[in-house]
Amino acid sequence: MSTKVDGVEIKGDLKPGFDEILTNDALNFVAKLHRNFNERRLQLLEERAKRQKRLDAGERPDFLESTRHIREYNNWTIGKLPKDLLRRRFEITGPPEKKMIINAFNSGSDAYMCDFEDSNTPNWINQIQGQINLKQAIRRQLNFMDEKGKEYKLNEKIATLSVRPRGWHLSEKHVIIDGKRTSGSLLDFGLFLFHNAKEQ
Repeated sequence: MSTKVDGVEIKGDLKPGFDEILTNDALNFVAKLHRNFNERRLQLLEERAKRQKRLDAGERPDFLESTRHIREYNNWTIGKLPKDLLRRRFEITGPPEKKMIINAFNSGSDAYMCDFEDSNTPNWINQIQGQINLKQAIRRQLNFMDEKGKEYKLNEKIATLSVRPRGWHLSEKHVIIDGKRTSGSLLDFGLFLFHNAKEQ
């Protein structure tokens, strides 16, 4: 599917609801991320592969000399943590599937890390449906009914959400920007941030 966003093409099937995530404005945002970060991402992946070959050949791992000043700086401080992040003793991790999202949010845990990679089987349909599910959950519109007729919906008090996009090494073959596959990380991050940052 060609889009109205210059240089962006969607190669994946468009299931019902996908159009609410793959909007022209959202794809334009992802394209900007891609154009700003993808070349450097690919360079770093290439450097990583070369370093791995050196390590495989017996080179011992060490720190870069260019980062010595960071390691030796002894006055590190951080800003004040948001209230929602002060207590993270119990955290649940799981894929962005409807039932899982609802159960994780309602579990009584301190946090829910929604995982778009390892626990998700990151194929096209799972990724975009996961974005739909999170968008609905954040707006408190997500519900689910299982095959036995049991209904699942969000409680008033829910866990704090964090989102784990796919790793830098994974590309998304269904979104082509300027003739190249985009980064799975940038797509996952970009779509989530674009649709939900102002809602959180």
